[in-house]
Amino acid sequence: TDKFPLKCLSGVVYSIHCKNCGPSQAYIGKTKNTLYERFYGSNGHLHPSSAKSALLRHMDTNPLCEFEFDTIKILDKCEQDLKLRYMESIYLKFEKQSLNTQEWSIPLNIM
Repeated sequence: TDKFPLKCLSGVVYSIHCKNCGPSQAYIGKTKNTLYERFYGSNGHLHPSSAKSALLRHMDTNPLCEFEFDTIKILDKCEQDLKLRYMESIYLKFEKQSLNTQEWSIPLNIM
């Protein structure tokens, strides 16, 4: 069976880490759109005009660093945005990552 191309996947929680730094500099996110749009669209992580991008800030601060689209790891899938936001929040709480500026997508009442 053929695998659906990574860039076409939507409704996913994903993780990507810096090629140079490794998993110690990781980012967890979610998207309802395709991964390609999330990374390269007008407000995407790797679009040159995306001032809020944690990935671009990391590369600006560390000129030897880069993120490779093909290394994105899919953590979970869901078509409903609210469930995606909960899943992203759970991964942000329990997975090791350091590039995210937000601690959750939706508040979790977990002790």
